[in-house]
This record gives sequence, structure tokens and C-alpha cells, in this order.
Amino acid sequence: MQRRTFLLSASAAGVGMAFGLESARHGLNRAVSEGVPVDLEDWNEIVREYGAAYVTHTSTELQEMLLVDVLSLEAALGSSRSASQRRELYRIGALLSQYMAQSIGDLGRRREGARWWRTARYAADCSGDPHTIMFVRGRKAIRGIYDGLDPEAIIEEIGKCDPLIADGPAVGRPSLLAARAQSFALLGRADEAESSLNDLRETFAALPSSMTKDHSWHCWAYPEERVRFAESFVYSHLGDSRRAEEAQAAALNLYPPNSRRGPVQIELQRGICLVSAGDPTEGAGHATTTLAGLPIEHRTRFVMGLGEQVLAAVPKGQRRMRSALELHELLRDDAFCREKAIGS
Repeated sequence: MQRRTFLLSASAAGVGMAFGLESARHGLNRAVSEGVPVDLEDWNEIVREYGAAYVTHTSTELQEMLLVDVLSLEAALGSSRSASQRRELYRIGALLSQYMAQSIGDLGRRREGARWWRTARYAADCSGDPHTIMFVRGRKAIRGIYDGLDPEAIIEEIGKCDPLIADGPAVGRPSLLAARAQSFALLGRADEAESSLNDLRETFAALPSSMTKDHSWHCWAYPEERVRFAESFVYSHLGDSRRAEEAQAAALNLYPPNSRRGPVQIELQRGICLVSAGDPTEGAGHATTTLAGLPIEHRTRFVMGLGEQVLAAVPKGQRRMRSALELHELLRDDAFCREKAIGS
């Protein structure tokens, strides 16, 4: 928490000063560590901090914090002479890069975000760590769903990881399996979606308790609400309202109090259910009310992508009704505000 406070306050004075202070701190760590050039435990803790900050901080704040740490990591790599430590730092670089990719993408800069995803994937591959390789690819697949990528393409990309899913560590599988289940649901392929959900449930049961009890957003955490979220997404898109509502109720009961976006996402999936049940007016209206209550700085792609899915579920012949037009206007205005902020 003290580190996050420092980075946020230091950003006001410029990245250069913040980087200088952090570089000096890491340099002191190296100097007092009796010949150990890199404090890997410190870097792992930094990744964990971002997992906690992702829930509460805005994308702008995260980007500013990450830039300082990415520059510091570059300096650490430049001073490291141990091949094994460099591989560990590649792993840290992959994990920081996927946070940067998501933060930049949330600010509307998708092309820059895509470049950071490539860096994350490359760094993960260079690390040789199966957990990190699977995690980065899984998070990229999940992100693609909310960026509106073709579900078939997402499924095909996940298929390239099948050897790792089969033989790699269970801790690396959840995001890949959840992305596969959700992509099948978007295509209406119910049997395959259910099979992927079963794989996700079995994997969750095999995860260590330290991972399932951690509500953060890093590679060492996968709490139960994410399983229920995946179920809600799948059943909402497949039109199975009963099971969707059960999953939604379970997820809402599991989210920690500081989770601002998770409950909003569940309510947007409830909007999809309402549309699927034959009430597009209520569904679109529910989505608009839900989004309007969320400050714009917390409207990430994981939120707004679901809002777009609610609108897409409304039959084309009914998209001129008032509630659908209001939802369309909110989504359009949000995108415009982001573009204007980026250009200013």
C-alpha cells in the first residue's frame, strides 16, 4: 500500500523522479544483498500489489505506476548476469506487460495495447515458465472476448495451448478454460461450452487454497467468484436463465466489498438474460441504469464490452426503441469521451 501511494504521488512530479527513486531503491537492495544482484522476492511482491490495485485503481493510475516499474525492471535486467535470474525477470516482465496492455487498452489505445500484449507473450515465452505462458495467453483470450474479437479466432488461438492445458500446471489453466467456455457460448455451441465449464470446475477443485482464497487479479489468484462469473456469462448467452441467475446470485455473494466492477459485470449479464427471456426493453434499460451508476474511470473494456453485448442481444427490429437507443448513446458517448481525453 505504501508503495502504491508513493507511485501515485510521485507521478505528479514526473516519471523521471519516480523512476530515479525506485532505481535507487533497487540499487540499494542489490548493494546490501551480499552479491545477489536482483531481489526476485521484491519483484514478485510488486506483481502481487498490482493484482490488488487492479480491483480498486483506475486505468490511468495503473499505467502511471506500471511505467515506473517497467523502467526499473529494464534497469534490473541490464544489471543481471545470471541466466536463471534473467528468466525470472522475463517472467516478471510478462506479468507487468499484461497489466500494461489491459490498462492502455482500457484507455482506448487498442493498437498500443496490442503491442504490449505481444511483449507480454514474448517475455513469457523467454521465461520458459509454463504457468506464466498459460496465464498471459489466457488473459489475452479473455480480453479478446470483450474487445469484440471473433470467438472462432479466440478458440483457435486457445487450441494452440492444448498441450500445455493437458500437461502444464493446473494453476495456469483457469483463464484459458474460461475463455474457451465463453467463446463457445457466444457461438451458441452449448455442449462445448458446458464441457469447457466442467473442465474449469475440475481445475478449480485442484487449485491450492492459497489461490482460491485470494481475490486479487494476479497469476497466483483464482477465487470462486470467477468460476461463477464464467457460468453466468455462458448461461446468459445461451438463454438458460435459471442457471444464469443461480450463478449470478452466487457470484454477487462472493465478491469482496472493494470490488466495484465485478458486480456491475454480473448485472450486465442479467441484462442479457432479460433480453434473451423476451424483454429487450427491460434488459437494455437495466444495462443503461447499471452503467450510468459506474464512474467513467472504472468503465473498462471488461465492463463496456458486456454493455455492447447487451445491445447486440436486442433484436435488430427493436433497436429503435427508447431503452435500446439510450444504451447505444451511453456506449457511444463513453467511447467519444475516451477518444477526446486521449487526444487532448
